[in-house]
Parts: sequence; structure tokens; C-alpha cells
Amino acid sequence: MRLPKGYLGICHKNSIAFTVPAALGWTHSVLSSGATLYDWASQHSTKEMLAGRGRVFIFPTAGSTENATHWIVRHYQRGGILARHLDDRYLVTRTPRPLKELQASVEAHSRGIPTPRIIAGAAYRSGVFYRAELVTEYLSDVTDLASVVFGVNERNMAFCTTALHAAGKLVSLLEKERVAHADLNASNILVNQFGGTSSAHVIDLDRCRPLSSTARAPVKLMRRRLERSLKKLAQRYGQPLDEVLWVALRDGYETRPS
Repeated sequence: MRLPKGYLGICHKNSIAFTVPAALGWTHSVLSSGATLYDWASQHSTKEMLAGRGRVFIFPTAGSTENATHWIVRHYQRGGILARHLDDRYLVTRTPRPLKELQASVEAHSRGIPTPRIIAGAAYRSGVFYRAELVTEYLSDVTDLASVVFGVNERNMAFCTTALHAAGKLVSLLEKERVAHADLNASNILVNQFGGTSSAHVIDLDRCRPLSSTARAPVKLMRRRLERSLKKLAQRYGQPLDEVLWVALRDGYETRPS
């Protein structure tokens, strides 16, 4: 398992894992006990959240990692038609899902894409299949874009406007830096608000591909995916987006990334 600089590998029975040095002792201890990172976190979490297709758990850091005070762990869960048959299982390949996401995340970081730092990841093999988990830094005071826009009956229009504008700027930056996110939806963008402005982070990079300078970029594909997800949510919750909100998002696309 070839890892990016700053990460260490662990092999234990039917599991393989990687971790930053500060989390090495914790990761090794959990896997040696026979537990999974996700199971351990479920027993020690300070907060539990529903995110995407499953729960994520937030728990205090097990080591010193700069200014982070909490980590968050998610269990990889399939979606779509395959979920009916495979649930949370993936076919064993040379590069398991957590390692793919780590590689994409490190490269995205190097290109200036705001995304939480990955702390650890693990894959647990069973026959020709494996299950997997990922641990990242927990960003406080952020909310996913879907919850900002559709999470309450009466919208905070000021926050929604700045959040959508920040999301548009993030998409523009992903395009500029040639980082193609194949599942960019309103739940995979985290936004916060400080002093009347918002910033945005992208998460769930397991289906993300940093492209080379010569590769053909999917022009405006991420914009269409994000807008499609917003329209689906608007229909689901019966909360159509006002024109001013669409304008805020599309103005964000046109804001030149710094």
C-alpha cells in the first residue's frame, strides 16, 4: 500500500489501515482489540449525526493534531441499485476505497481545495469483499448546504444567499484546479458564516479525481450535478429556491478564485 507523505500503514489480521503519526497508537489499539474504528467511535462519541446514507460519529481526538479537537468517522455505504445486493461491501481491489479517497484528498489539498484533513482509514476484508471506514478532522460551526437551504421551514435568506454564493465559488475553484468530484451534491458541501460572509468545504472525495493538466476536464458537469441535487431537494421538501438564491449560486461560479 503506497501512502502519501505523512501517513503510516498498519496491517492486522484481515484489516489494513493508514493513519497520521499522531493517531497511530489509537488506530493500532482499536484494530488490535478486534473492533473497527467506527464501532469504537460509536461507543465514545460526543455527537452523532445523520449524513448521506448513514450515521457518522464525532469523538475527541486521540492525539495532538494541530488545532483539531474532534475527529469524525464514517462507514462507507453503497447507494443506488448495488446497495440492494451488496449493502456496505466492496469488491477487493488493489486500491481500497479509503486509500483512493486519501490520495484524492492529499492532491486536492495541494491544489488549494478546502476539505477536511484525513486522519485515518481502514478496510476489513472478508473473502472477496471488504468493508471500510474513514476518519477525518471535524470542522466545527459548519453545516451542509442542504441543511442550510432546506433544513428549516422559514429560511434565513441572508445565510442561504451567502452559503450558495460560497458553494458556487467552491465549484469554480474545483473547475480551475481540475479536481473532478463525481458526486458533488448539496450534502457534500459544508458551509459556515462569519460576519455576513460564508466559506465552503467539500467532503466525500472517494469519487473525486484530480486531473492532470492534459486530461480533458468535465466542463460545468459539477455545476449541473449540484443544481440537480438542489432541485430534487426543493421538490422533496416543497421549498423551491427563489430566483435570488439561484443568482447567488451562479454569481459564485463567476467569481474568480483567488
